[in-house]
Amino acid sequence: MPTPTADDPTVDRATDEQLIFAHKLERREMLRYRGLALSFLPTRPHISRLMAALGVECEQRSLALDKLAKRLEIRDYQPAPLPRRLWLPKANVHLFIVNDILAHQALDYALSAAHHSHQISALLAQFSRMDNLNALLQHFVEQKRHECRLLEEAKENASTFSEWALSG
Repeated sequence: MPTPTADDPTVDRATDEQLIFAHKLERREMLRYRGLALSFLPTRPHISRLMAALGVECEQRSLALDKLAKRLEIRDYQPAPLPRRLWLPKANVHLFIVNDILAHQALDYALSAAHHSHQISALLAQFSRMDNLNALLQHFVEQKRHECRLLEEAKENASTFSEWALSG
């Protein structure tokens, strides 16, 4: 069966908007993880690597959405250019994580944002009317569920390490 295009009645405005919204969500996530990777780099390189890997996953999801939009020939879909400057969230996240308190705050923020992103992706998948987009979004939901687990483990391990350092 051929892939429908934007001119086909099976591709409607809601599908276009879902795809565009999902793409913007992934780009924001990618930039957030890149900023967090930089923040953790000086004192917690293992967490920095995790954040960088999660950012790469967001980039891959964004590219998958780009490919789908191109296949569907969605005219209004234009990937946003990457900013030239580092983007850091407006939340209370410092440029560099220098102590346990800041690490816990940043991990709390990352975990909260990941849960939020997971919920949004689940809603997008739930209300998607196109099989191609639905399958892709369902895959994203599973990836984001795993992402949340990884962040929960990182937060738990950071707490364990802090307790060990204080008792030693």
